[in-house]
Amino acid sequence: MNSKNKMKSQFKMDEQHLVQLSIICQLLDSGADISQLNPNIQKYLQGMADDLYEEDDDTFDSLYYYADTFFNIANKNERMLH
Repeated sequence: MNSKNKMKSQFKMDEQHLVQLSIICQLLDSGADISQLNPNIQKYLQGMADDLYEEDDDTFDSLYYYADTFFNIANKNERMLH
C-alpha cells in the first residue's frame, strides 16, 4: 500500500483533513503563537501534533509535508491549464 493510502486508512482522513493536519503541525513546529486561542483548542491542536510526532519516520515525513506536496501538485496543474 503506498504511503498516501496508508495515511488515509490509518487516520481515516480525507485529503482536506490531511492537508489541514500538515499545515497545523508545520505551524506549531515553526513556533506559531496559539496562546490567544481557547485553552481547549490549544490542547486539541497540540494533541494532534503530539500524535504525529509519535509516528514512525516515514509516516511522519509523509504527513508533515503532505500540504507541501498537495499544493505543489495543485499549482503545477493550475499552471498547465493556463
